[in-house]
Amino acid sequence: MKALYLSDNGLELRTDCPMPRPQPNEALIRVLCAGICSTDLEIVRGYNPHRGILGHEFVGIVEAAADTDWIGRRAVGGINLGCQTCAVCTQSGPEHCPNRRVLGILGKDGVFADYITLPLTNLLPVPDSVPDDMAVFTEPLAA
Repeated sequence: MKALYLSDNGLELRTDCPMPRPQPNEALIRVLCAGICSTDLEIVRGYNPHRGILGHEFVGIVEAAADTDWIGRRAVGGINLGCQTCAVCTQSGPEHCPNRRVLGILGKDGVFADYITLPLTNLLPVPDSVPDDMAVFTEPLAA
């Protein structure tokens, strides 16, 4: 799989990244469009120690999911992946989880790749009337 990968040596366009494998509660998503924002640029400049695939703004098509209603649908997704077991997750949501992973920013490979995985609970369907180049801005508008 192709991906834009940040290593200690800098950014690399790699063609040998492994295809992500969805967990039972996740979807496999083919990325159609990804946005580059200042957070991505700051991570490259050393703002945070994330190493791996960058990017968190995207629109894609669900290609595999346990809930087959999602397959073939365009989707965007929330970037915070909470542990779902701590008091913060159960009372306030994954956005504030002290153990969370953040898509393309902290502990979870991002969207500058051919494919990603995300929990089904993070997905939002994109209406047919919204083009990809607009849907990709859902995350910055909602943040």
